[in-house]
Amino acid sequence: MRNNWKALLQVHLIFSLLGTAILGPLFGLLLQFVIEFSGYPAASDQDIALLLLTPLGMVSVLLLASTFLAIGAVEIGALMAIAVASQYSIPSTSMTASRYAITHMVGLLRLTLQLTLKVLQFTIPLVLIVGLIFWIWFSESDINYYLSHRPPEFMVAVVIVLLLGLTLLGLIGYKLLRWCLALPLVLFGNQPSGSAMRESEQLTAGQLGRLVTSYFSFLAVAVLAGAIVAALLDVIGGWIVAVPYQHLPPLVFMLGSLVAAWLAINFFISAMILSSVAFVTAELYAELGPTINREQAQDVLQSEQESSFDWTRKRVALTFVAIVAVAGIAGVWLWQKSIGLPDQIAVIAHRGAAGAAPENTLAAVRRAIIDGADWVEIDVQETRDGHVVVVHDSDFMKLSRNPLKVWDGDLETIQKIDVGSWFGPEFVGETVPTLAQVLDEVKGQAKLLIELKYYGHDEDLEQRVVDIVESADMVEQVAFMSLKLQGVEKIQALRPQWDVGLLAATSVGDLSKMDVDFLALGQGAVTSRFIKRSHSAGKRVLVWTINDALSLNKWMSMGVDGVITDEPALAGQVLKDRQQMSSAERLLLSAALFFGKPMPPSQYRDNSP
Repeated sequence: MRNNWKALLQVHLIFSLLGTAILGPLFGLLLQFVIEFSGYPAASDQDIALLLLTPLGMVSVLLLASTFLAIGAVEIGALMAIAVASQYSIPSTSMTASRYAITHMVGLLRLTLQLTLKVLQFTIPLVLIVGLIFWIWFSESDINYYLSHRPPEFMVAVVIVLLLGLTLLGLIGYKLLRWCLALPLVLFGNQPSGSAMRESEQLTAGQLGRLVTSYFSFLAVAVLAGAIVAALLDVIGGWIVAVPYQHLPPLVFMLGSLVAAWLAINFFISAMILSSVAFVTAELYAELGPTINREQAQDVLQSEQESSFDWTRKRVALTFVAIVAVAGIAGVWLWQKSIGLPDQIAVIAHRGAAGAAPENTLAAVRRAIIDGADWVEIDVQETRDGHVVVVHDSDFMKLSRNPLKVWDGDLETIQKIDVGSWFGPEFVGETVPTLAQVLDEVKGQAKLLIELKYYGHDEDLEQRVVDIVESADMVEQVAFMSLKLQGVEKIQALRPQWDVGLLAATSVGDLSKMDVDFLALGQGAVTSRFIKRSHSAGKRVLVWTINDALSLNKWMSMGVDGVITDEPALAGQVLKDRQQMSSAERLLLSAALFFGKPMPPSQYRDNSP
């Protein structure tokens, strides 16, 4: 590898660009093709799973996964061609090796497709078993209860799933090791994928120890190298952030240089890992596989030797200029992401001020108002006798260890449940409020964001909520949202002019094209580009659930329209502090987040919307 480092890095660059050029458009086309059949411009959360489980969705995922693996296989094939050429001291260039591998792309695609199907044969039974475990042990109570309290049955199930997962990984790892010579058999032996996999198993019989040692030794080195680099960059990043800056340009350049170094080192490490796979496989193939004589190898791999790599002063200067340019671009990119627009952010108290009082109670609502929240967010469901109550989970196990389902209880029974004592003794006796009670509490003091919760037992939730809001004369101070698109559409059909949004944790497609007034998304689903696209489409963007100062600063800088938080007082303080900050100070805060932020100081009941 040391003798061919230039060619190896060039091959990795070629296929990184090729993968981006092919996979990006292919992913977009397949995604759009599948979404078109849903009748909507995008899908979120559970709707994604329903799309992927359709025959068209499964075929698309299989094709995309196979294409991704095929591009990786072709790259390893090109790297392997360099390895085989080096074994016979045959000069080889990156372009020759790449062309040779690409000519075998159809065979490699078949191989990766067959590998994908084989892995699915092992994976699907595990998924079914995990689903059965979930249905047997976790269907009685709301999932948030199990996640927060972790009862014994939950821990037993976790152990079982972990053991099953490790067994599956071991089985897949074993089979992949036994199939390790299939790729060179297709590449150099022109064998069909099926027979190549069978012959690979025969050739590697009795060699498991050798295979494990060969592959996992360099992987351990690669992981260690990556960990060392990450730790070093973390230390340097902390030093850069800690230095006082009087002017913005030096800070932008320093952060940009660090980002550029991070990208370059990651590129080098990934090239090293893939090259190691190729060279180890080529070595094993030379020892265990069919013999390749030098004449055969030369006919296939011979090429003109590359010109010498002459580091002249001019090239050094050009390289330095390129590095400076990349650092500058990276720094400006980070600057633009960090400083953004003037702060025009709504502070939305999640389930009331859930960090300071028990969630979805009148105490939490009152605390949110005291803390200066612009909006109070709550969750609503129907009781058995047709009342609309404010509660998040499907039952009361998380809050009071009471297994009663919301739809099985009448209002009188539900309001006898203590949902406050778990939070602290000062909240003993706090009960589940009705939507009407919360509306009366916030009227004239804050706006109310109502999330419609659906657990498959709703009867007339949308109409009942509309009637209650209109009776309270609060139409102008209320907005609605839900994870369930059909619920959003029902509200829109009942009252087309009301403020209605879609709530999502994950999504595929372009949510900015959805026919809603705003989008409330998890942090992982929001980017600067998405915010700009949504604003161009006339939609507001809310992000949840943000509970520490650095993250609040980040999203405020990115220009979202609202932050949903359990800590409205903290969010208000961050807004006040930002008014006193210079651009450099705001950039430093965002850089601190980029290079690692502290965990929020409080523990919350759950992280669901």
